[in-house]
Amino acid sequence: MSLVTLALPSTLISTSMASQTTTDDRLDGWDAISHYLGWTPRTVIRWEKQKGMPVHRVSGGKRQPVYAYRHEIDLWFQKNGAPGLVDAPAPAIPAPEPDTVLHTEPNNGALSAGIRSRWLTRKAAVASVAVVCGSLLAAIALWQTSPYLTVANPTRITRSQTHILSPLLSDGAHIFYPRYENGRYSIVAVPAKGGESTAVVTGITNPELCDMTPDGKAMLLRDLIHSRDDEEPLYVQRENGAAQRLGDFLAYDAAWAPDAKRIIYSADGVVYSTDLAGKSRRQLFSVPGNAFWFRWAPDGKRLRFTVIDKKSEKTSIWEVAADGKEPHRLFPKMQYHLCCGSWTPDSKFFLFQVRVESMFQIWAQRDQHSYLLPTRNRPFPLVSGAMSYRGPLPSKDGRKLIVRAEAPKGELVRYDSKFGEFIPILPSISARTLAYSRDKNWIVYTSLADNNLWRCRADGAQCLQLTQDFKNTVMPRWSPDGQTIAFMGLGFTGTWGIFAVPANGGTIRSLSHDDQAKGYPDWSPNGQRLAFSDVPPESQPRGIYILDLGSNKVTTLPDSSGYSAPRWSPDGRFLVALHSGDQFLYLFDSDSGKWLPLAEVPACYPNWSHDGKYVYFRPATADSRAIFRAAVANRSVEKVACLAGVERGPFFLGDWIGLAPDDSPLAVRNSTIEDIYAWDLINR
Repeated sequence: MSLVTLALPSTLISTSMASQTTTDDRLDGWDAISHYLGWTPRTVIRWEKQKGMPVHRVSGGKRQPVYAYRHEIDLWFQKNGAPGLVDAPAPAIPAPEPDTVLHTEPNNGALSAGIRSRWLTRKAAVASVAVVCGSLLAAIALWQTSPYLTVANPTRITRSQTHILSPLLSDGAHIFYPRYENGRYSIVAVPAKGGESTAVVTGITNPELCDMTPDGKAMLLRDLIHSRDDEEPLYVQRENGAAQRLGDFLAYDAAWAPDAKRIIYSADGVVYSTDLAGKSRRQLFSVPGNAFWFRWAPDGKRLRFTVIDKKSEKTSIWEVAADGKEPHRLFPKMQYHLCCGSWTPDSKFFLFQVRVESMFQIWAQRDQHSYLLPTRNRPFPLVSGAMSYRGPLPSKDGRKLIVRAEAPKGELVRYDSKFGEFIPILPSISARTLAYSRDKNWIVYTSLADNNLWRCRADGAQCLQLTQDFKNTVMPRWSPDGQTIAFMGLGFTGTWGIFAVPANGGTIRSLSHDDQAKGYPDWSPNGQRLAFSDVPPESQPRGIYILDLGSNKVTTLPDSSGYSAPRWSPDGRFLVALHSGDQFLYLFDSDSGKWLPLAEVPACYPNWSHDGKYVYFRPATADSRAIFRAAVANRSVEKVACLAGVERGPFFLGDWIGLAPDDSPLAVRNSTIEDIYAWDLINR
């Protein structure tokens, strides 16, 4: 297939350009603005209010999303200096009023002129010092906060493909990447400037690309006998040769050593070094999770890699010396999922992937220090927008940034028990979470396109947008009378909270009773109470809370510390919830006031059947590809549907499940479109 090279629509990106007022120049939200400046959001908000820093708002009021333009901030900074550094003026040197000086001795012109001259000289000297100090402070501030790196001129290398995976690797002339299609993995190459994509012959049934030598003549591959999440056999694929098995060990990931004479690989949280025969193996270090995406610094003295926690699946970036000593986590104050970094060839910058809610962005950190001026070296967003950007790869010459771009789409599917498969429903919407009204006539869902809450007819018609002031809205629930929708929402500042909005649109009310993250609301069958919980891991689950909507009073269920995600049974007798320790399902029996075990299986997304006899759930394990249900009467657990044909979406809550009015399971199938893009990488 011939691939056409074209520019990415500017409405889909936000990059560090400072030449004109376009969306390429735009920073969306306080987080992006503060990271660009290298200061906290609180300081940046204060500068906007007190110092007039140019921040814009979408029309509709002060609570609308904010944005700013890099070039406007740069100009404002140049004119005003660094407000955080020069807010407190130096003690003023008292100076007499000019008229007093000039008229002290009206009959002595020489003395008067001398005094005037000395005063003017002193004033000029003080002014000069102030100007020099102010300029120095401004220079230091600009040096500290300037991102130094920017991107421009995005070019599409591939064209509207699907299932492009990471990592992206290059020999200079081609870009190599893994691809998943029709249940099989393969390695594909495309010219670095765009063109025809061709499969790379490896002789391995299910090859996964791990690393490539700098000259591009040899690759490290894994044979995915089981899955990408398992440890698999490792192979060396040389140019025009057959793949050769490396040793008898299994690896989670692997990379070439800087001299390409040895390799490093990970297995069960331990990183090893071995020769190319796989015989002289030695342990280097261990980490709390699975290590992957190994990248050497250009000088070969440091190694950076990603660690994924086996339980939470949270990712972080680590660094270790070349000899394996002192492995440590980088960027510990960043609460996002960090992954998949690479150095620029000149070693000045480290580029990496950041997951912010449901989207992925490319961030950068200056990796060199100045001996003349102090540097903050705080990471800053480099590429972000309405698409997700993953797996940054600087080109060999350092002039291009190559990334994998995703346009996320969630296809809602329903399980058809007659045919034993999931079938698409409501093709006009791209959803993340969804709920039906009790009368089955309406739905409410979270749009994957804009993260807002929408209400529609059950057939997808008559859609109405219900929210617009939120960064994210999920887990909506209809009130029994169909008049109100409760949901958990995340604003542009603050934490998760519980909110309610009229089903026909209108004023949104906050139902949270403190500043701790709250979520998973659910109505009592009579609609008079609302159950909710804390949101782990953002806040520790201290209990299941019950809000009496009549008195507006909040109580806590007995012995509910450690429980979250409550769901009321249709008859109101039980509340099912997840225990934070083991993620098992438990029932709170309102008749006895006690907690009872329901299913000793790590679970997520519990849903009551409409007759109250079963609780449907999805196992909370990475390798689970099925939906189960637990019987309330005898606590038995049975498999209901297989999710093998429903790919998990690469977005927040991409593994969500629910129930249709007839109790048929619902899920979201990943229909994301993926392509490879290249930007000009500008070091200013």
